[in-house]
Amino acid sequence: MKKIIYSFGLLAFTLASCGGGEAESTTTTDTVEVCKYSYDSSATELTWTAFKLTEKIGVNGTFNQINVTAKDSVADMFAVLTGATFEIPIASLNSQDPVRDGKVTRSFFGNMIETSSITGTVNSISATTASVAILMNGVTKEYTGTVTVDAETITMTTTIDLIDFNAQTSMDSLSVVCSEKHTGPDGVNKFWSTVDIAVKTTLVKTCK
Repeated sequence: MKKIIYSFGLLAFTLASCGGGEAESTTTTDTVEVCKYSYDSSATELTWTAFKLTEKIGVNGTFNQINVTAKDSVADMFAVLTGATFEIPIASLNSQDPVRDGKVTRSFFGNMIETSSITGTVNSISATTASVAILMNGVTKEYTGTVTVDAETITMTTTIDLIDFNAQTSMDSLSVVCSEKHTGPDGVNKFWSTVDIAVKTTLVKTCK
């Protein structure tokens, strides 16, 4: 009799343990943040450095207007700029010297064909390098630049050579009107053909 009672009790315990009651369940849902990037025209800066005199003294400047067409609201920050096109009006030249700006606009760019603006395309860009095609004086030249990234800020630097754009006539013309500034103690009137370029832009990052 004791064996029967014991067996019945064991069976009841087993049934209760195997789901005879309601079991509590806990579900955890992880939210994945999705971020997208867009171009911001107000957060783009271009600086150039030209060189004069035998000792290669730098002259810095910028363009006050840079018109860029780029992608908006994409997941890859570099995809925003890949394929982007740009137009830089020559009239927006700014070297912090109005007299010099006038001479560069008239004597340098004024001796080029179809160059009221410098135009181009960003062919490719990554976290380390970029390839940019530049159209000036009727000539298109592709340059490779170095890229640095700080959060949403992307900076590309490169060096162009004005000779690549058949700009010797423009250089000679500028050297004449700027002879006083381009002639050093050695008596040499020197205007270097290389120009350093740096473009910095900060993308807009939106996360949901």
